[in-house]
Amino acid sequence: RGIAYLYVRMDWDKDVFAGGTPTITAQVKGRKVYDPRTATTAWTDNAALCIRDYLEQPFGVNSVQSPASLTSSSWNTGANVCDTLVPLAAGGNQKRYTINGIVSTTNSPRSNIQKMLTACGGTLFWGQGQWQFKAGYLPAGPYLSLNAGDLRSGINLVTRNSRKENFNAVTGIFVDKNQRYTEVEYPKVSSVVFLARDNGQENILDVTLPFTVTASA
Repeated sequence: RGIAYLYVRMDWDKDVFAGGTPTITAQVKGRKVYDPRTATTAWTDNAALCIRDYLEQPFGVNSVQSPASLTSSSWNTGANVCDTLVPLAAGGNQKRYTINGIVSTTNSPRSNIQKMLTACGGTLFWGQGQWQFKAGYLPAGPYLSLNAGDLRSGINLVTRNSRKENFNAVTGIFVDKNQRYTEVEYPKVSSVVFLARDNGQENILDVTLPFTVTASA
């Protein structure tokens, strides 16, 4: 039927189950998804491809009704960014972005997408009749240069942001695969430069990463 399930049978023992029936968990692989780069369908933990698949499927956004909405080349670019190997401080390499977690149909598609995007610092928007996707990565230049001739109106200058809009450190919760996929705090990331600019007053941004399973990611 294409639906995964788990059947568990246990023999009751008052000594073994003194604390009650144990919680049964399983580590599983998700559905196979389509890769527009190779025109193949296979299992992958590529964040861009999994988000694209959720947009397409009836249990997600159901964009399969408009096939052209998922033909943007931005998906190929985003998938390549996710697959890029990043050297680790402890040695070895790791894919820049993978996605690992559960998408529940009890949540709204918007809520599920927002959580999935945290796995790759991604941005998703609708433009020119297509879903456009960008992974959290700044490519090497050249960049677009703008000057006064590109302006359509006067300049609006904001001299400073309120403190609640700034931060100099980031912390939060992720799902650690080394601790049987339990939610724990990842190591705090802070900026000495930003902290100095804020006169030594630490301002922490809390970022929850429900689809990230390694501290390095």
